[in-house]
Amino acid sequence: MNSNYTYTQPQKKSARHKALAYAVEILTFERNNACCVKRNYVRKVYDYFASLDDCNDKKEVEKIDVSYINYWEKLHDSCVGYKRPEDLYVCYLCGPEPNNDFQELINLGILPQNIWAFENNLTTYKAALSSYDLAEFPQPKIIKQQIETFFQQTPKKFDIVYIDACGAIPSKQHALRCFSSLCKYHRLNSPGIVISNFAEPDTMSENINEYHDLLALYFLFKRNPNIQILLEDFGIHSEEFDALREQISKEFTYFYGEFISSILRDSTYAKQNDP
Repeated sequence: MNSNYTYTQPQKKSARHKALAYAVEILTFERNNACCVKRNYVRKVYDYFASLDDCNDKKEVEKIDVSYINYWEKLHDSCVGYKRPEDLYVCYLCGPEPNNDFQELINLGILPQNIWAFENNLTTYKAALSSYDLAEFPQPKIIKQQIETFFQQTPKKFDIVYIDACGAIPSKQHALRCFSSLCKYHRLNSPGIVISNFAEPDTMSENINEYHDLLALYFLFKRNPNIQILLEDFGIHSEEFDALREQISKEFTYFYGEFISSILRDSTYAKQNDP
């Protein structure tokens, strides 16, 4: 790694602040909005049918004991609860400059003791440690371990998991494996937030065609799982594939962003359904 490289550019600082600030706000002051089903959902459905003119739906609603809705709201409160910023637990990929994310988190009210930073590369780990004086406080827990191994072996849950991969999603950083392990071993609190950041491949690089093929294959079968294709000479012969690949080559940034969001959702579903 170039020693002159840094992660403190204005664009990166702005993106880091916006992402982390939103995550903290939605899990504390706006916590009800982080739920798939809001606290007032059942009561709103009840009120809607109760407000209708005389009909079968209205008659059925009138049979409902409203105390059941009160119990539902109490159950929702017990499951979702209330948290302050200092109640949140956060982990992130460390890198050589752990203080960038750490300072942003403590400025948002996260307790230093609740912040975990992971780094597996020995050289980068030493650089991260050297950025703090041994007697300095506060500082994060800097763990030399693969984060997915930690998820597998340690029964610790987090409210915010920040995966700044510093690479493309299909790369040697194995960021997708990290996300999959998080879901497989249920290390994200509910509600919780995963912040992901993946670099876009250089569209002028020699292997960009491989990305075009990968995205075209993914979206082709995503849209039509039963499509029939012909394989000849180690290639795909399909008008749909060729047309989609051409579209991706022209709008790569858009399709790459859609690919990241979609494959992360797929990964969640696959790991939740592992035997």
